[in-house]
Amino acid sequence: MKSIFKIIKATFLGGILFLTPLVLLLIILEKGYHIIQKITHPIVNQFPKVKILGLAIEEIAAILIIAFICIAAGLIAKTTYAQKLIHKLEDGILSFVPGYSFMKSINESMMGFESNQDLKVVLVPTDAGLQFAFLIEQINENNFSVFIPNAPNPWSGSVVFVEKKDIKEVDMTQKQALACIRKLGFGSKELLKNKL
Repeated sequence: MKSIFKIIKATFLGGILFLTPLVLLLIILEKGYHIIQKITHPIVNQFPKVKILGLAIEEIAAILIIAFICIAAGLIAKTTYAQKLIHKLEDGILSFVPGYSFMKSINESMMGFESNQDLKVVLVPTDAGLQFAFLIEQINENNFSVFIPNAPNPWSGSVVFVEKKDIKEVDMTQKQALACIRKLGFGSKELLKNKL
C-alpha cells in the first residue's frame, strides 16, 4: 500500500514539474499579449472594425507583434554576447537553483532542440542491480559524477560518484531513457536489446 502511494505521489509531483514550465510560458504569453494590446489599441482604433477568421484587427496585430518579438529575441539569443550573458546567468545564479541544468536539458530534449548539454545515458551498478544514469561530468581520469533518476519521477534522484570501470555505456538518447523511466521500465526490452 505504501509503495502504491509512493508511486502516485512521485507521478503527481513529476506531472507538476512537467506542467510548471508550460503554464509559466502561457502566463507570460498572455501577459505579453495584454501589454501589447494596450499599445496597439490606439493605433488599430483608426482602422475600420473588421474581423478576420473571428479575430479583430487589434488581436491579429498583437499576435503578430508577439511573434515578431519572439523571433527577434531568438535571433538575439544566438549572438555571441547573448550566449556569454546566458552562460554568466546560468553559472552565477541559475546553477544554484536545484536541478536547473537537468531540467533545462530535459526540456530542450522534449521540445526537440539539439542541445550541447544533452546528457549521456549510462548504466551504473547499485545494490538493486544496474540502473539508468546520466553522465554529469568527469572528475578525474578514473572517476565520474552521475545522476541516477528515480522512477517514475526522473526529476528527483541521487548524485553518485562512480569509477570509470563501473560505467556501462549504452547507445540511447536522453529522451528514450527518460520515457522508459517514466513508464516504470516498460520498453526497456527494445531499448536494451543486445546491450546488456
